[in-house]
Amino acid sequence: MTSETLTVGGLLDALDAALSTAVPGPLWVRGEVSGLQRTSRGAVFFRLVDPELPEHALDVAASGRLMRAVEHALDAAGVGALRSGIEVRVRGTVGLRRSRSLVQLSLLEVDPGFTAGRLALDRDEVLRRLAADGSLAANGALELPLVPLRIGLITSRGSAAHADFLDHLARPGYRFSVRTVQAAMQGEGAVSNVVDGLRRLGTEDLDVVVLIRGGGSKLDLATFDAEAVGRAVAAMPVPVITGIGHETDRSVADEAAAVPVKTPTAAAEWIVGRVAEYAGRLETARRAIRDQALAARTKAAARLDHSASQLAETRGALGRQLDHLEYLEKGIVEGSRSGFARHSERLSGFAEMLGAIGIEPTLLRGFALVTRPEGSVVRSVAELKAGERVTVRMADGSVAMVVEG
Repeated sequence: MTSETLTVGGLLDALDAALSTAVPGPLWVRGEVSGLQRTSRGAVFFRLVDPELPEHALDVAASGRLMRAVEHALDAAGVGALRSGIEVRVRGTVGLRRSRSLVQLSLLEVDPGFTAGRLALDRDEVLRRLAADGSLAANGALELPLVPLRIGLITSRGSAAHADFLDHLARPGYRFSVRTVQAAMQGEGAVSNVVDGLRRLGTEDLDVVVLIRGGGSKLDLATFDAEAVGRAVAAMPVPVITGIGHETDRSVADEAAAVPVKTPTAAAEWIVGRVAEYAGRLETARRAIRDQALAARTKAAARLDHSASQLAETRGALGRQLDHLEYLEKGIVEGSRSGFARHSERLSGFAEMLGAIGIEPTLLRGFALVTRPEGSVVRSVAELKAGERVTVRMADGSVAMVVEG
């Protein structure tokens, strides 16, 4: 018996009917978006991959009109536009894509709450792992610089976040030096861009590194919930300041950074405030030094005036003492002269008296002077002994004698 031969179209009709019978209506499917593509008319094609069995995948397609409604719902929930790499829960009908002989899910809607919940769960798991090995607290343990003037900046060049940050940094007139590294802030290459930027700035001589972007949806900011970004922040040798634009939730990068703030403007204001605080302390110290110096100078001037007054009094006293000394000197000189004259007259009188009563005149009057050989004068007979030699001096000469008794 000859088997029935089907045309290609007939086989495809049979398969399509079998699919319709097996899966008669719309159903919910969850998986990870991969290889998402958009057409010029807004239609979307992607593969929905089983996260636990990556080799299992399903083609998904949606028209431009339907995708506008889907993404409006995602935006309203704060999730953001559909993109590759996120886990979603979608509802659609299963059918056969005849042009490629593939089973395809025609998208009808996406569950925003599921995607938001998965993002939160993923973030919480990353935070748990970073906290477990101490990475979450590593950057916050670094000492904050007193004057952060050398700044490393990671952002998208030319973006509003970039312009706002530099504008607020320039307003006070401090001499900041900013080393900017370009990085995509969202999309498939954003995580590697940010990690590479952090590692590059980690080798440079900086005071702080700033990571900023201007906010966005949960999916837009998913880059900063990546574990690789969190670990790169934790490994930085200087404090990291984040201003990512989250209105409510804090990202993994925020949790790992030393200084998390809400916006790029707030990041610039934190840096400016830090420098202004130090400048204020310097000004306070300068004023205190000036005031103390003025007080010390005033006190020293008063002491100097007092010393000058005492010196003037001392000089007057010394002048009076000098006058008195001159008076005394004059009196001493005049007194000495008159005393010397008087003593000279007395000495002359004594000389005349001595001349009158001297030894020669006495001898001429018949007296004699008895002396021992050594020259001592014998004044009494009782001083002499028998046999002692003496000399008797008379007016006309001397005679040696021996005492007999």
